[in-house]
Amino acid sequence: MNNFEFCGTTPRVAKRRALNYWYVNRGHLGMSMSQFFSHCRIREARGQTKITFYPASA
Repeated sequence: MNNFEFCGTTPRVAKRRALNYWYVNRGHLGMSMSQFFSHCRIREARGQTKITFYPASA
């Protein structure tokens, strides 16, 4: 499985996109929301907030 990146102009938008991905794919991922976000890293780049999900560590 590949890493997924969720970008937004604000942290709230990026988190909403990541949360939407988890909600749509929660059955396939097989993890709770807190488990999902424990495999995510947040960073700021070029004025945007980026949340990267690393499923390989799951």
